[in-house]
Amino acid sequence: MQLLASDYDGTLKQYSDKEKEPTVEKRDKEAIDEFRERGNLFGIVTGRSKGMIDLELKKYGIEIDFLIAQNGSVIWSWDSQLLYVREISHETAAQLADVMKEKKVVCFGAAGLEASGILYDNGQNISDSERKNMRVESLTEEAFRQMTVISFFIKNESGQAAELLAEELARLFDGRLSFHCNKDVIDVTAYGVSKETGVRWIEEYYRPDQIAVIGDALNDLSMIRAYHGYYITSGCDGLKQYAKRGFANMKECLMHMMGETDESESR
Repeated sequence: MQLLASDYDGTLKQYSDKEKEPTVEKRDKEAIDEFRERGNLFGIVTGRSKGMIDLELKKYGIEIDFLIAQNGSVIWSWDSQLLYVREISHETAAQLADVMKEKKVVCFGAAGLEASGILYDNGQNISDSERKNMRVESLTEEAFRQMTVISFFIKNESGQAAELLAEELARLFDGRLSFHCNKDVIDVTAYGVSKETGVRWIEEYYRPDQIAVIGDALNDLSMIRAYHGYYITSGCDGLKQYAKRGFANMKECLMHMMGETDESESR
């Protein structure tokens, strides 16, 4: 039995045309179905919460065997049974929120097990369409103080600004929080949590004969480096040196894993 843990945004869901919205191509969904029909396991590992990714899976009709959500903080079974969760302490969550009140970012939000919301936007203009694409609503201060926080998300003005802020926050919260950059977004988890730790948990749970991972961005680096995994060729160049090989899309990757492509087709 083989197992593939795949990133979602930029990996399974890609821009097929620069003028269009990103989408999951029919060919990739069909490849996932075939991979699973052969007795293999396919799952998503993402920075999104379950509530956010469930809408996507339903939209494209994608069936999965497991979900590693919020960068490894939460793991769900195929039938939505909670398998693992790592929370951020209330004290640390409140302290980060207080720090972020003074930061000029596009938005700062928090996520629980399934629900998420924008806590501060610091006067930045977030259009209705962008808020809809993020699939989050506003979160009141009172609601935040009462929720159990699993992760945070910080959207900045650029990838460079996000990296600089992540470095600053990592120093302030050393040993308490981990910061994962994905272009202009920083995902925040409890310390030591990452996509790698999520995949290792799934590996121990299912004990597959072979395991592989694939991603496209820096927040996928930990799992790609740990498993010498695959990368999407249109993604971050920094992944290439740590990856076994690259593929243009999910179908190419799965066909390779099922032994239906030759070596020359991989990058």
